[in-house]
Amino acid sequence: MPDYTRADVKARAREQWRGACNVTLPSFTADFSSLNEEGIRHDVRRAAELGFWGTLVASECGTTDEEYLRFLEVALEAAPAGFRIVSHLSFDTTEQIVRVARRSYEMGAEAALLSYPPSFVPATPQEIADWTADVAQASDVALIMFAVMTWGFKRLDPSGFPKSALERIVGLDTAAALKFEIGGPATMTAFSDALHSYGDRILVENPMEQYLPVQFRDFGVRWIGTSAYESFGGRVPEIFRLLEAGENDKALEVFWSYQAGREAKGAFHASFAGAGLIHRVGWKYLGWLNGFNGGLLRMPQMRLNPGQMKSLRAGLAGSGFDLPADDAAFYAGRVG
Repeated sequence: MPDYTRADVKARAREQWRGACNVTLPSFTADFSSLNEEGIRHDVRRAAELGFWGTLVASECGTTDEEYLRFLEVALEAAPAGFRIVSHLSFDTTEQIVRVARRSYEMGAEAALLSYPPSFVPATPQEIADWTADVAQASDVALIMFAVMTWGFKRLDPSGFPKSALERIVGLDTAAALKFEIGGPATMTAFSDALHSYGDRILVENPMEQYLPVQFRDFGVRWIGTSAYESFGGRVPEIFRLLEAGENDKALEVFWSYQAGREAKGAFHASFAGAGLIHRVGWKYLGWLNGFNGGLLRMPQMRLNPGQMKSLRAGLAGSGFDLPADDAAFYAGRVG
C-alpha cells in the first residue's frame, strides 16, 4: 500500500512533486510471448539514474490486462527509493480502468494517469464530469487528469475540453494534477487560463519539454509529465536542476543544446499527425539511443522505417549525444 490516503493527495502533490516524469514502455522477449522483465528493470533504473522524478508505466503497447499489472509490479520492484511509479489507466472499458486504478493503489503506485476509453462518447460536459468523478470515487489512487484533443471532446467545446467539466474535475479529492494539452494553436492562452482558473486546486502543467523554461519561470510550474523525455537522455532533469538552483542562463544553454534533436523528433511526430496514436516504437528507439533497453513492441504498432531512424539519429548526433555506432542492436534490446 502507498503511504498516503485520498485526503492527502492534493497537499502531497503540491509539496512533493518536483521534476519530470518520463515514460517506460514494455519490453518483450524475442518471441513476443511474454514480458522481458530484466529489460523493464533496466529502463526503470536508467530513468532514475538520469534524474527523473518518476516514470509512467505505459499501457497501449500490446500487453494484456494481466501482463500490464505484472509490468507495473516489476517497475515498482525495480524503482530505487524516492523514484515514483505512475500507472496508465488507458484501456478499453471503464471496468478495466477501475480495476487497474485500485490495484495501482494497493501495489504502491504514486499516481495514475487517467484516459477516457474510446467507448466513452459523451453527449454533454456533465457526462464527462460524472464519468470522471465515478472513476475517482472508485479508488484512492492519486490521479493525473488529462485534457487533450485525443478524446474528441472538441465537439463540445472549441478549446478541446469543456471548461464546465474541468471546473468539477479539478475539485475531486484525488485529482492531483492536470496534464493540459488542449487549445491547439492557442495552447499557451488555454494553459494560462487553466492555471489562473484551477491552479489553487490542482497542479496544472503542460508536459511538452519545449515549454519547460517558460512554465517554470513565468507560471511557477515545478513538475511536468508524462512524456518521453528520455528521448533527450538526462537533459530535461538537468534543466530542472539548474532552474531550481536559479542558474537560468545555464538552464537555457542546456535547453538549446539539443534543439537539433527536438526538431528531428518534432518532424517525426508531424509525420503521423492525425493518426490518434503515438509512435511508441519511435519512442523506444530514441530511448535506446540514450541507454534504455530498446526492442520492438507487439503488433499492431506503427512501423519505424530506416529513413525515420536516420533522421532521429542525426538530430541526436547534432545535439552532442553519445550514440551507439549503428542500429543493429536496437531490435533485440540491450537486456534479456
